[in-house]
Amino acid sequence: MNRTWAFGMYIYTLVVLWYALHGHRSGIVADRRVHAPWYLPKTDSSFADMLTTLRRTLIAARFMGSRPAQPTNAEIRQVQRACALAAA
Repeated sequence: MNRTWAFGMYIYTLVVLWYALHGHRSGIVADRRVHAPWYLPKTDSSFADMLTTLRRTLIAARFMGSRPAQPTNAEIRQVQRACALAAA
């Protein structure tokens, strides 16, 4: 039980730090007010807002992540020639 609590606080800290450094946008609270009208007096992001932002960022990175630049056909042929010359 003690380890579970410590791990939970560790993850909580990581999420809050990530949000503070990379995830915070000025419109998050306004968006939340629009989608949840009972949050009208809300002024700061909640932990649920932080988790939602992190989840959306991870999903976007997974499915829409940029791949490293693909080699051009000329670069591929150059490597093939070099391999052929080394084998000869």
